[in-house]
Amino acid sequence: GHAHQAIVTGGGAASMRHTELVWINTMIGNIKTALHGTYHAINKRHLPRYLAEFCYRFNRRFQLEDLLPRLAYAAVRTPPMPQRLLSLAEPWG
Repeated sequence: GHAHQAIVTGGGAASMRHTELVWINTMIGNIKTALHGTYHAINKRHLPRYLAEFCYRFNRRFQLEDLLPRLAYAAVRTPPMPQRLLSLAEPWG
């Protein structure tokens, strides 16, 4: 296990005094912006998939010229996946 210490900031300027939280708040804001800018509606059931897509894009953000060819290659090489098979891989509610 890990030791955990809760830090209650109350939001606003108080949260900015904790430099370790600034990066976390930035990432949460980036995730929200990416989701709202990409999807018209968000289904709670698919949140892990949305987050995985964000992680994929974030981890490759400096390799933008490779993004389209890699996605095209994956799309061509991936067989069709019916919803019933996708649902089998979901360990979440």
